[in-house]
Amino acid sequence: MKSKKLELRTFQKEDVAFMKHHNYRVLVANGQGTGKTIECLAAISIDRRKLCPVIIVCPSSVVMNWKKEARIWCKWARIHVIQNRAEPLPTTRHHIYVISWSLLVDRGTELFAIRPQLLIADEAQYAKNEEAKRSQSLFRLSQNTPHLLLLSGTPLINSKSELEALERLFGTEKPPMIRRLLSDVAPDVPNKTRMTLPVYLRPRHAEEYRKAFEEFDVWLKQELHKRMKEGEAEEAVRRSLAAEALVKIGYLRRLVGSAKTYAVVDFISRAVRVGEPVVVFCEHSDVITRIQIMLKKLNIGQVTIRGSTPKTRRQSYVERFQKGQVPVFIGTKAAHTGITLTRARHLIFAERFWTSADEEQAEDRVRRISQKYPTKIWFLHAHGTVDDRIASIIERKREIVAKAIGSEDIESEEQSNVIQFIANWSEQVDAPTYKGDPMLGLSRSLAPLPKQYDVQSVVFKGSRWNEASVRAWCKMNKYRLSTVRKKKIGWEASLRKASYFQPTSFKTVRVSKQIHITVGDRLKRTNNKKYRQQRKRELRQKSKRFLANRRRR
Repeated sequence: MKSKKLELRTFQKEDVAFMKHHNYRVLVANGQGTGKTIECLAAISIDRRKLCPVIIVCPSSVVMNWKKEARIWCKWARIHVIQNRAEPLPTTRHHIYVISWSLLVDRGTELFAIRPQLLIADEAQYAKNEEAKRSQSLFRLSQNTPHLLLLSGTPLINSKSELEALERLFGTEKPPMIRRLLSDVAPDVPNKTRMTLPVYLRPRHAEEYRKAFEEFDVWLKQELHKRMKEGEAEEAVRRSLAAEALVKIGYLRRLVGSAKTYAVVDFISRAVRVGEPVVVFCEHSDVITRIQIMLKKLNIGQVTIRGSTPKTRRQSYVERFQKGQVPVFIGTKAAHTGITLTRARHLIFAERFWTSADEEQAEDRVRRISQKYPTKIWFLHAHGTVDDRIASIIERKREIVAKAIGSEDIESEEQSNVIQFIANWSEQVDAPTYKGDPMLGLSRSLAPLPKQYDVQSVVFKGSRWNEASVRAWCKMNKYRLSTVRKKKIGWEASLRKASYFQPTSFKTVRVSKQIHITVGDRLKRTNNKKYRQQRKRELRQKSKRFLANRRRR
């Protein structure tokens, strides 16, 4: 069996050689989805005597992914994941230690005793604020480690000053940097398209939002008038109000997000019915909870990663989605970095994030090197709400970054965007243009698909279907198959024999133009001679197959 190391792409081999040439003190600023994790682990495997022990600092959402990839690329290595604040480090020496950013402050001092030779900081922009404790912990650790690899797909996420903060970790200006974009190294990866879908609030939610909006409007105007009357400068007033305004705007956003859940679930149910898995990103946990409850009623499986999700479960949730065991992945910002969700080609933003960089990080979960299909990013937009202003700010900043990044100081963080939100409050904001179904979320929800034990067969018409896609659709919708057969009209997936149902009870349920389900009334198991005879025949056949297989062995 060939080593996984041989599967490095040409540009990845060049990057590993570049790291080695510069004594493994490099800022790896390749774009999202280009394989920075693989490159670092390949480097460790090549120069293990020089680089071990290694400390990897990464977001909580990808701790287990680093462990998983390290087992593939460094099969020789002993790997320890630091799970919590209390568990002591192992007495035996390990080659690789993985710790999350959230634990670095509490456990950073202990890591000095390991005498690490290489420090890897994944999503190194987490250390952009030099006054933050985790940044200081990383700085102290880097000063005592001879080799340093900083990984960041967005090193200029807000401004040049943040890039300078990363440079100071190396103790020198302009350290060696690798910068490759996904479009440069993998032009075969299909493009992504951003689309805005209109959502109209139901009357009850619209009235609740209107009252909250008016309260915020009165509060903001009174505070601006009062403070400026006392002699404060306008810009200073906006900055002082930013923290309190963020909380109040957050309430408005939650109201809109909760109202949009009907549209989110409507979109998901339509996509899943035609065999398309979906990724959903939200800002607030209560919005996610509403989506989960509504999906459960429709019998649609999902996995969720939010801030409170244990690290030990996060990777298993990603794998369940990638393997097709569930059709829906839901995440907050806790899941917007470091994971791969390329099984989906549709990603929905139920709520806009505050910065374009955060949104692009989330978008790149589905558009990575392993993606084979064009991806569509859907922004569900409630016209006449805070969505208008937030979308306007984000899109304006996205345009500025695209044109001016690297040539001027660019701020695009929550506080600066809230300040701009306050400054533009009295201005008219144009809603984004969009095409879509204006009744999304207002129409009646689709009924759940028939349950497994009521289904006799599923027929798939059209050229897009093959045996693999038929099995994937059935697995996604929790249908356990018996057989799959090619027919003139398409494919037929059988779940149960016709003899399990009453002969005159069959009817067809139309799922879509291409998918029809045949359901029937099951025969009663008790006091039914035909059912008992059928069951006996199946048990005899099963027993014969078992004995035949046993004799072959």
